[in-house]
Amino acid sequence: MPKPTRPKRPKTPPIDPRQMDLLDFIAAGKLNGERGETLRGLMAAKPDPRSWRGTTMVPPGTLLDRVVALFQRTTDFPLELPAFLVLHALAAYLLEREVVIEVAGTRLKPDLWSTLLASSGAGKTKTASVLKRVMPMRLFPETTSAARWIEEMETHNKCLWLQDEWAQLLKRIESQTWAEEMRGYLLTLHDNQEMSRRTKTGSLVIEDPALVIFGTTVLETFNQNVSVESMLDGFMQRFGIIIGDADPKRTPDMFPIYRVEEPGNLAPLHTAWEAIAAVPLHRTYTVTPEAEAEFEAGFRNHFQQHNSIPPSFFRRVLWRGFKLAVVYHVMLGKADADIDAEDMGWAMRVALLHLTDARRLLDGYHLTELEDIVVKAEAYQAKIGRRPSKRELISRVRGIRNNAMAEFVLELMSPLPGANDNTGPTDDKVAA
Repeated sequence: MPKPTRPKRPKTPPIDPRQMDLLDFIAAGKLNGERGETLRGLMAAKPDPRSWRGTTMVPPGTLLDRVVALFQRTTDFPLELPAFLVLHALAAYLLEREVVIEVAGTRLKPDLWSTLLASSGAGKTKTASVLKRVMPMRLFPETTSAARWIEEMETHNKCLWLQDEWAQLLKRIESQTWAEEMRGYLLTLHDNQEMSRRTKTGSLVIEDPALVIFGTTVLETFNQNVSVESMLDGFMQRFGIIIGDADPKRTPDMFPIYRVEEPGNLAPLHTAWEAIAAVPLHRTYTVTPEAEAEFEAGFRNHFQQHNSIPPSFFRRVLWRGFKLAVVYHVMLGKADADIDAEDMGWAMRVALLHLTDARRLLDGYHLTELEDIVVKAEAYQAKIGRRPSKRELISRVRGIRNNAMAEFVLELMSPLPGANDNTGPTDDKVAA
């Protein structure tokens, strides 16, 4: 008699990558190359207990110091918002004046790109309005299409793109046909490569394009608008992540009226800006050997503290320090063209904040759940006294769904003391 055939299971329809959480993404085998490296880097960047980081990034007596002090005294806004907006507005001021930074034969522009996440109503519009009264801000206009965007680049090159609801724009870039073209423009913009577009009347060419980008968005809904795939790809790695938390010591009931613009409050800020505006600017700022040594010492020190972070990921984050260093140099009122160790020291503190905040943002994509799975896998490994196979991990560790996920978890697991990675069984023929 013929053997009875087992009915075939209906195939599960594929999940739209934009709807995947982190564990879905791993199980689908999509964490190859740069994405896997980025995730490993963010997992290794454990944030410190949260408190405002002002003392680490604010030189006393500077414009940055005075802005932070005013907003701390008169508002309940997260202080990352005014602090980083000052840094980006000053970077755009230097960018517009064709400033470049030379380090080890490489020439960089101060074209910082950052995404700041804070709760709704955190004061983004108010903060920008106040700072525009203090310092010049040549702003890139809001646009609704890729075609309109590149047309605006022709007249608004080298300025500050201050974009609210940044996550929604990223979502459109990810999901709408017209915006796919926008993604290509942004990648070209990041590399400062010539941009062109055919129009009805001819062709539009933008030479030497550059923008400082400061996107603000709502923290609580970011992972609903930006997929884990985008968070881990090379495009998002071009943005420094900043998270602005509400200060429990400055609650909304303490500030029924925001008095930031009361008479006399902006005068110290104007004075600080006038001092910056009087600093003679140079077309080229050179990173001195002492500043390079400061960068290298900081790089080694922090890399040793986080030695599981992939080197290329770590390097991408800290490389922003050179762009920030010229901002600090001018903000500190230095008239020479030499980026020194002090400038680099301040800049490195800011660059490191991006590392921990990016890690914290990814927690919203079930990163902590993945870490729990790794802990369980390591406990199982300790129990059996050898490195487990992928088959064993799938059957013994809850949450490991298939071969692809087991393979990634094995890469994350710490080896047993005195063991190597070849101590486990080799029979891993498990259907993904």
